[in-house]
Amino acid sequence: MKYFPKAVLLCLALVCLPNAAEQWQSALTNSQLLYQVTFQGLPIEGQFKQFSVSYSPGEKLLVTVAIASADMSDDELNSEIAGVDWFDAGRFAEATFRSKTLIADSNSSQHFTAQGSLKLKGISEPVDVPFLWQQDAKNPDRAIMSGQLILKRNDFSIGIGDWSSGEQIGIDVSVSFVVEMLMQVEELNN
Repeated sequence: MKYFPKAVLLCLALVCLPNAAEQWQSALTNSQLLYQVTFQGLPIEGQFKQFSVSYSPGEKLLVTVAIASADMSDDELNSEIAGVDWFDAGRFAEATFRSKTLIADSNSSQHFTAQGSLKLKGISEPVDVPFLWQQDAKNPDRAIMSGQLILKRNDFSIGIGDWSSGEQIGIDVSVSFVVEMLMQVEELNN
């Protein structure tokens, strides 16, 4: 009988512990992943139409991009960038970014940097992804993740051969994103 109160307290503690981890997933219909390069000094834009973002606050950020979904609003350009000299979409169907650490800006509760590795065209390089996290005050199960960063296309062998010098098409690629995120409930294994 003397162990009964301890057993009850232990059961209550287990019941009161959270049994789900906070996990967020992108909603593709309300999200954009854009890129911009210069062609003979003039900006040209494109977008990836298929991608997913998974985010666990304080733990991980995972971005997966379908390379064949790259779209520059021109069929000829789309065919060219899918080729071996550019994205080589036939051999490298996906690009992935995986965070190793997530760092909160000390001056804000909404600004973060995901430090990790971007694997693109079979090459992995360290990349920092700064982002703004804005949770919807009226609907706390919805948030907007947005940000911008600069990548060097030659770090990933994008635009090789005649295109590698950067004279016609710039080396810097500006990547920007606005992603609608929805909270998911992920059951923990007990």
